[in-house]
Amino acid sequence: MEQILLAKIEAVRLQMIQEAFMQRSLTHENVVALSQRLDRYIAFYQKRKKKNAKFAAAN
Repeated sequence: MEQILLAKIEAVRLQMIQEAFMQRSLTHENVVALSQRLDRYIAFYQKRKKKNAKFAAAN
């Protein structure tokens, strides 16, 4: 699951960069939407990592 999530994060990151170049703007609505999606994926990944670390420390 972790590798799939990391791959998705990287894919959205690259898509966001490409869109920013195409739109010539970091504030274009498509770029902002991709950035927000990327933020959600990263936050989810960090929560999972933290949860797994706590579980591993308890065992």
